[in-house]
Amino acid sequence: MNEQAKTNYGLQRLIKKLALSIGKSDIIPGSLRTKFIKFAGVNFIDSSDVFIGENVSFDNIYPHYIYIGKRARITAGTKILTHYLDVKKPPFSFYTGKVIIGDNVFIGANSMIVKECTIGNNVVIAAGSIVNKDIPDNWIVAGVPAKKIGERVIINE
Repeated sequence: MNEQAKTNYGLQRLIKKLALSIGKSDIIPGSLRTKFIKFAGVNFIDSSDVFIGENVSFDNIYPHYIYIGKRARITAGTKILTHYLDVKKPPFSFYTGKVIIGDNVFIGANSMIVKECTIGNNVVIAAGSIVNKDIPDNWIVAGVPAKKIGERVIINE
């Protein structure tokens, strides 16, 4: 990579980190928060009806590995990571993976998504949970690590 390309990459990364920081702020209204987060690289199917609470942190190294479905609700203090430490293979190294959040998902306050995973449609994640594996459609999960505690019954009207 030549010097100009390195400078451009560094500047782009700085701008995206700044956008994620602004999107995390509690002084930014929720309607603008998704715009900053989208600008930083997080992928939305339809950001117009997604709620992102205050102080929600998205991975600032690989935000483009995060995909958020329609009508998702991600509440205050949630953290979503797309890079992880592999402690099984010294020297310790990082690996990356996609985090895919389905439609109509509710993620409770101060939850963490800490490994590559797919969260299905209509899922509820209780506050303070740590998600480290895939969650099928319509499950209600809670705990550290998150485990199934129930299922949602979806009534089509």
